Amino acid sequence: MKKLVYIFFVLFCIKANKALSQDKLFLRNGSSLTCKVVSINEHTISYRDTVENSPITTIAKTQIMLAEMKGEVFIFGSEKSVNDQSSVSTNETWQQRQDRKMQDWKKQEDTLSNNILGVYLPVILLGRLGVSYERLFANKSIGIKIPFILTYNTFAYLPSTNSSNSGTTTTVAPNKGVGFITGIDVNFYHDIKPQMKYYFGPRIRYGTDMLFGGVEGLTVQIQNGIFRSSGKRFTNTFGVGVGFIKFSKISSNTSSYNEKQVYPSASLTWRLGFRL
Repeated sequence: MKKLVYIFFVLFCIKANKALSQDKLFLRNGSSLTCKVVSINEHTISYRDTVENSPITTIAKTQIMLAEMKGEVFIFGSEKSVNDQSSVSTNETWQQRQDRKMQDWKKQEDTLSNNILGVYLPVILLGRLGVSYERLFANKSIGIKIPFILTYNTFAYLPSTNSSNSGTTTTVAPNKGVGFITGIDVNFYHDIKPQMKYYFGPRIRYGTDMLFGGVEGLTVQIQNGIFRSSGKRFTNTFGVGVGFIKFSKISSNTSSYNEKQVYPSASLTWRLGFRL
């Protein structure tokens, strides 16, 4: 008999615990729902029925006046005030929170300019003064970039060096003057997280590099990199490129390079961008 009473007592406790764990949603039309709230999102609430293994149902917050969950009462106002509910972050799953943040960022990104003026500061010491213009297309998933690079020999105005061969001394004059390099980049962007994208695409350059003896040639590379937005105006881009370079006939006549050969090529690029 005592054993039977104990079993009934345990079953009563389990039933009472389930009843206490139930939530209630009070709708604006005067009805109410007894359920289990699964998540609270920006504009909706998802819940399950009290029946075991019932499907998840989603309802707009604008239809709900208040909710009773875990002994706490949450009052929902107009649609504009829904975004400020403190219960959003505590009831969302990690994936739902990431999706919401990405959606919020995409809405903000839509208001940003598609035109980016870039400058390349570190390479100034390496004989390159460069700027670029990039235009973003297809909801900022594709970028077409045109660079304008002035090249010079940073060592051109240092004292000349002397070399001797078989008793004869010759003066080696550094290469002076300026050159120009331009080309085109096609970047395909993929969102990693809010304000950060991964990109890849072809990079083509043609022109004269004065730092390396005034060689003229064509460079073709594939770039991979990270594009990051900072606020409404600034961007940072870091890329790594690999490919090949082929020198023109003019440069091969004045250097040890063979115009019929293709040489490996690599690059590191850091660009500070300003949205126009």
